[in-house]
Amino acid sequence: MGLLSAPDVATIVRWILRLVLVAFLVWLVKGRQQQDEEEEEEPDEVESTHQRQERIRAQARAGKGQGKNNNARDNRGSNPRDPYAPRDPYAQRDVRQRRPVTSESTSADFDSVISKMSKPKTMWETNKAGEAPQITKEFVDGGLNSLIATTTANTAGLKPTPIPTQRKDSGKGKEESNSLLKKSMLHAHERPVTWITWNREGNLLFTCGKDKKVCVWSFPDGECLGSYVGHNGAVWACSVTADSAWLVSGAADQNVIVWEAKTSKELARIELPGVCRFVEWASTGSSAGERFVTVHNKFGKNLPAITFFRFDGVAIENLLIIGDLPGPSTQVRWAKDDLCVASAHENGELVFWQADTGAEVRRLKAHDTLISKIDFSDDRLLVATASTDMKVKLWDLGEEGSSEAKMLYEIETDRPLNAVALGPLTRDTVVGFQRERTGNTSIIVGGGQDIRDVAMSSTSSDQFGALLYHVGATNLESNGQTKGHFGPIHSLAFTGDGKAMASGSEDGCVRLHLFSDGVPPVSSK
Repeated sequence: MGLLSAPDVATIVRWILRLVLVAFLVWLVKGRQQQDEEEEEEPDEVESTHQRQERIRAQARAGKGQGKNNNARDNRGSNPRDPYAPRDPYAQRDVRQRRPVTSESTSADFDSVISKMSKPKTMWETNKAGEAPQITKEFVDGGLNSLIATTTANTAGLKPTPIPTQRKDSGKGKEESNSLLKKSMLHAHERPVTWITWNREGNLLFTCGKDKKVCVWSFPDGECLGSYVGHNGAVWACSVTADSAWLVSGAADQNVIVWEAKTSKELARIELPGVCRFVEWASTGSSAGERFVTVHNKFGKNLPAITFFRFDGVAIENLLIIGDLPGPSTQVRWAKDDLCVASAHENGELVFWQADTGAEVRRLKAHDTLISKIDFSDDRLLVATASTDMKVKLWDLGEEGSSEAKMLYEIETDRPLNAVALGPLTRDTVVGFQRERTGNTSIIVGGGQDIRDVAMSSTSSDQFGALLYHVGATNLESNGQTKGHFGPIHSLAFTGDGKAMASGSEDGCVRLHLFSDGVPPVSSK
């Protein structure tokens, strides 16, 4: 016989593989049939075990005294392999017995269990008007422990105010006693922090981030009470009502969501035509509900616009749209008595609009480049603007907030500015008698070179601190600088009483700073 040719070898190999495959399939089918037979026999085995346990329990109840129990235990011990030997039902077993099938009356109500598991927890209780929300005990005792550190500034004469902490004394009390501030670092965001805001009473801090969530913290202990998860993009801004009942957030997914603040439960949402850059509640509400304003930028064919909404506790109602903006907007804020809003734009303009009609009230060329942030004073008669041109300016809007704006102070820093915040300032304090002014820090600004450009320049981490200022006789005078961030600051906020501030940064951290109660006034000649 001659040798097999190459095509014959290939044919043989194919047939061998086919036979192996057929054998495997036969084995798989037989194994499946055997498994099904075992499963069919299993209920009988379970039932017989249950009957045997019932018989043993009946024997145990019929027995008198401890001796009978001991005899049963001895019998079981003498022949442990006998499956029908009496067994003590109260003895500890090494192998778990399968539970007998329960009746319908005792079956678990899985809907109620799931409802209890998914029910949102209440983080605080709303008190009477004017009183701070009361944090519930389970959130006071638990949560994230704040990381406390110390910082020094270039200003003397202020006494430190301690932050409550669970950390033991580190032995640096003497050094800490000479500090201007003490700070706490809060870290719950995995990406940069975009916006921070306090509630009216100053005991709750809300933080937004590019990690698609909003977090809420108790102050001053720095406990993370919870988070609001529902967006599919970076959350650019959030705002809480005056009574801390509702929270509204706007994100890059074009959605605006209204939450029940104390439970983080979503109440309603609405989709904007573009990316929501900012959202804020009006300071006053009515029986018809609470108003809030949003601003979104151009998206496709949709032009940038300011939109007014009302929320009545159930649904969001669209009230008014202002579409003739001078360009992309970075922020929109409510002005005096919630009669107007002010929008900051990338072309450096600050525009005021009527909240009821949408008519333009006035336009102010505040900066030559993009306005990063604006902030109003308590009486809404002063407004501060910060820009990437490294300048911060303080403007007087007049006694009624409707006259032509007048620039009161201007100062140029050494860094592009991304954030500004005003403390408890009023127009009367700034334009009134000089002796009424104190050395309290009342203006804070922050920013820093873009994190992508830091490695290619000689910029130090000092650029990532917040600059502190107070109102002087003729200009803004420095009160020093905070330290601790490792990236540009994107947001700053004062508490209502001006005794604490918070900063949010590109590094994903929020830092809290407490000011002293007894700040001496700055003497002026």
